[in-house]
Amino acid sequence: MLVVEPFEISRFGLSYRSASEIRIDLSTVAPGAYRVMAVHNFHTEDCNPCLTECVAGVFLAARRSDGSWEAPERFPVECRAVGVLGTLQVPDDAGLAELFP
Repeated sequence: MLVVEPFEISRFGLSYRSASEIRIDLSTVAPGAYRVMAVHNFHTEDCNPCLTECVAGVFLAARRSDGSWEAPERFPVECRAVGVLGTLQVPDDAGLAELFP
């Protein structure tokens, strides 16, 4: 289980916030290296009247075989990359996943 604590990132003149922790079940994630990306989550309805504050989410961007990383914007999940929170290594055995800052 990957647990991402609440966070806030200022970028593009906006503030991106995740107000509660986000949990991702890694048992369904394929082995490999991933960037844990903070993204602007366009799917969540934001009732906040402050237009400079945005809802943030998390996207796991896999490392491709050519060494490049997937980009959240290339997937139909309607989000925009804001920053990298860390790198995650999911093992191909029953070992524990490791998160690196």
